[in-house]
Amino acid sequence: MVDFQERFREALRRRLFPNASVHLKEIAGAIGRSENTVTRWWRGETRVNGEDLDRIASFFGRRGDRTFLDEVFDGALTTTASATDSVEEKALALVRLAFAEAERQSRLTSDCNIWFTPDGAMEVAKQGHSEFVRRTLALPESAGDLIGYATRVLGWIGLVDRADGVVVVRHDARRVARLAAERACEWLDDRADRISLVRRSVHMEGRWIEATHAGAHVAASAIAKVAFISRVVRRPWHVTQLPLASITDKRLTALLRAHNEAPQQIIHAAAEMGAFTTSHIFAVSGDDVTSRHVATQFGFDPRTIEGFNVLSRPDTDYALMVQSRILRTKRDGANYCELTGTIDGNYVRYLNLALPEPGPGGRVLTSTVILELTPLAA
Repeated sequence: MVDFQERFREALRRRLFPNASVHLKEIAGAIGRSENTVTRWWRGETRVNGEDLDRIASFFGRRGDRTFLDEVFDGALTTTASATDSVEEKALALVRLAFAEAERQSRLTSDCNIWFTPDGAMEVAKQGHSEFVRRTLALPESAGDLIGYATRVLGWIGLVDRADGVVVVRHDARRVARLAAERACEWLDDRADRISLVRRSVHMEGRWIEATHAGAHVAASAIAKVAFISRVVRRPWHVTQLPLASITDKRLTALLRAHNEAPQQIIHAAAEMGAFTTSHIFAVSGDDVTSRHVATQFGFDPRTIEGFNVLSRPDTDYALMVQSRILRTKRDGANYCELTGTIDGNYVRYLNLALPEPGPGGRVLTSTVILELTPLAA
């Protein structure tokens, strides 16, 4: 028996090139989905949801094709509608309601565990992420942390679409398969209208580092950057402490003097002397370090940094180094260092002065002088 999804695929195939003049790219652009997503519907690799079916039917309707939905529903619409009904409008309304309720019930009843693998496949792990890895790779039950193995060694990305509406993504900090990242990003982007919170759990040096993203698009952007960063030959971070008395840069000297005279006013002093172009400001609460201002001169996108925990940055090596520096400054006071390492796809060497405001709620200001910036080959 031919089911709804098969009828949908056949109706779509009949309207696509070379059977007709419509191309996948046209449909994808018209309905706001990626071409890869529409291709997977056409091939039967994934199932279309109600909102997307609604958009596709509207696309063909605008082109004068009024029979698409009737083919999908095997002629049931025209036989049940009265002469005064608009078959298309009635069908779209029913489709939206039916699919929305089905998806809502699915999310309410259970979590959905998904793996994205290096060949770009999306695999539903009905019995959980660990069991899927064990069964697929024929590993013994005593194999240990199978999720860590799949992410750290194989570059897989794990995702949990939770019943409470939160999406959890797990991946490694240094090894992320490119096609797995592309597929995971498409999944998030395609469902951005219903995802308000994404928790990204990054595996690094034997532990999981948590980051929270307000929205699917922000999380997808972070994952895409990680996939690019992971293909770059990285250099470990080295932090060398220097004496405060060895500062020669005029701006850093002025900031240190202002801090010595009135540490509670260091943020205002930095603003007055125009130092915000090369300075960051961080808030500290326990071990949480949050960016409050990002230097405007170095090419960072403030929309993905300001207001977020530093550990939510895609470059986990860099994020951990920054967190450590800020916590140390908050604990031990002003310090001056030379730092070398990799930020995104660049090798950097720079001088950095870190100055804390006094008190438990005091912020930390860091100001930087770049000595070397060299793009690294992928």
